[in-house]
Amino acid sequence: MSIEVRNIYKTFGNFHALRGVSLKVNDGELLALLGPSGSGKTTLLRIIAGLDEPDPGSGGEVLFHGESVGGSRVGQRRVGFVFQHYALFRNMSVAENIAFGLKVRPRKVRPSKEQIRQKVQELLRLIQLETLEHRYPSQLSGGQRQRVALARALAIEPRVLLLDEPFGALDAKVRQGLRRWLRRLHDEIHVTSVLVTHDQEEALEVADRVVVMNDGRIEQIGTPDEVFHQPASEFVMEFLGNVNLFHGRVEAGQPVFEAVNGKGVPGKPARLLVRPFDLEIHAGGEAPGAVRARVKRIQSAGAQVKVELENGLRETLQVEMPHARYRELGLQVEQEVFCSPREARVFTEPGDS
Repeated sequence: MSIEVRNIYKTFGNFHALRGVSLKVNDGELLALLGPSGSGKTTLLRIIAGLDEPDPGSGGEVLFHGESVGGSRVGQRRVGFVFQHYALFRNMSVAENIAFGLKVRPRKVRPSKEQIRQKVQELLRLIQLETLEHRYPSQLSGGQRQRVALARALAIEPRVLLLDEPFGALDAKVRQGLRRWLRRLHDEIHVTSVLVTHDQEEALEVADRVVVMNDGRIEQIGTPDEVFHQPASEFVMEFLGNVNLFHGRVEAGQPVFEAVNGKGVPGKPARLLVRPFDLEIHAGGEAPGAVRARVKRIQSAGAQVKVELENGLRETLQVEMPHARYRELGLQVEQEVFCSPREARVFTEPGDS
C-alpha cells in the first residue's frame, strides 16, 4: 500500500507546522521522518493517519494506493498507530491488549473468538512474547510493552503502520536492540511503514529511505547512505552528525582551508564542513594545507578515540580516529599539532551566490 501526500500545509495559530510538503512512500517501504522538534514530522504523520487535517482550502491531499482518503475517518483508513508511551490498557493482559482492536469491531465484521485467539497467538510469536500473554503492562519491561503496542497495531491488519517516536521513552541499550528487531520484523511482514524520530542513528539504521525535515519543509529525501554522505544542505550535514566548520575559499573548484577566515583572499569564500573522522592529525611537523592546533582533550574510551583540538582562533575542532592511529601518534594534552581534512563538503558563504 503506497502513501502519497501532496502540497500539505498546516498551521496552528501563527505557527506554520507544514509548508507545502509532498512525498511518496512506496509499497512495503519503511520510511523515516527525521528532524528536530518543531520540524513538522509528527504533524505530517497525524495527517496521514487522519488524526489531523491539512489547512482548508490549501489543496493538500493524502492518497493511499492512488486513492484520496481525504474526509475519511481514522478507522476507515485502517492505519496502525504506535505511540511513544505505549498507550496500553493497564487493566488488560497482554493478550487482551492485542485483541482489543478486533473485539471492538462491528458485529458483522468481527472475527470469532477462536479466530481472535489464533490471531493473538500468531502475534505473540511474532513479537517473541509467547509466555507472557497473561501478564499485565505493569509486569513488563519498557521494551516488552512497546512490542505489545506494536502487536496491537498489527492485529487489525493495517494497510499502513505509523510509528511516532516508538523508542523515545526507552534507555539507549534497549532502544538499540528494538531497532534491530523492528528492522527484522519489517523485512518479514513488509507492511508500508512511516517512522517519526529525532534520533539520527535510529533513522539511518532502520529506514529504507530518510526524509530530513526542518521548519515545516523537506530538506532532503534519500537512502541513509545518500543523506549522510551526500547532504543536500548545510543543515542536513550538521543534523546528521558532528561537523567541523572551516572558513576558506574555493579555487578552481577545489576547497582551500585557511587557519583564519578566508575572506579577502583570492577565490570564492566558502564554508567548509568536515566530519570528525575525515580530519587527519599530523604530529611530526607542518603538512601542506594543514591548520595549526593544540590538543585540549583526549577521550579514548569507546570504539574510536575522540580528540578535541583548539585552533588559533580558539575554535574547537573534533577529530575521531582508530585506536591504532592514536597509539601511533602518541598524542598528549597541550601538544601542538597540525590537522588537515581528507574530505569536505563545500557550502557558499551567506551573501555569496
